[in-house]
Amino acid sequence: MILYALRHAATPAAAGPVGRLDVPIVGTHAAAAEAALHALGARARPTVVWSSPLSRCGDTARALATRLRVPHALDERLLEISYGEWEGRRWDDLPSDATAAWMRDWEHHGPPGGESAQAVGRRVAEWLAALPGTPQLLIAHAGVVRALRVLLAGSTWPDAMAVPVAHLGQPEAMAEFRT
Repeated sequence: MILYALRHAATPAAAGPVGRLDVPIVGTHAAAAEAALHALGARARPTVVWSSPLSRCGDTARALATRLRVPHALDERLLEISYGEWEGRRWDDLPSDATAAWMRDWEHHGPPGGESAQAVGRRVAEWLAALPGTPQLLIAHAGVVRALRVLLAGSTWPDAMAVPVAHLGQPEAMAEFRT
């Protein structure tokens, strides 16, 4: 199977964790779909375009699927990491002892009411296991792309977190995984 993964288009700058908040993209979903087509180039055409239900992924994926004339599939397992009680708050307003404790073991423990990196990896692995062998395209969140790096490219979570995930329309935005 070939899986192409693109992070959604850029969103307005946030002063804290966004996670599962439904925030808009900068620009239009039509323009983001065009950038995705450009990134796909001459690669094998996907048979499905996948995304999370959040609009920053889902609306672009829907527009792209329409352009490619393939189905668009939403899957909750593709949601960004949940920051729980911290979502929508400013990093500076969070208790420093709580953020320090989380940073010491973010791979195995989530913020209050949130999830760990390992939990993200488990739900992405469950989604991967159900994919058909045909080429697939995913408009994803950074946390999901990082989980794919761990699951399919042999990366560790610390290494996956150390490498930026480019937004759609930026150079090197396309990640390609083969299984």
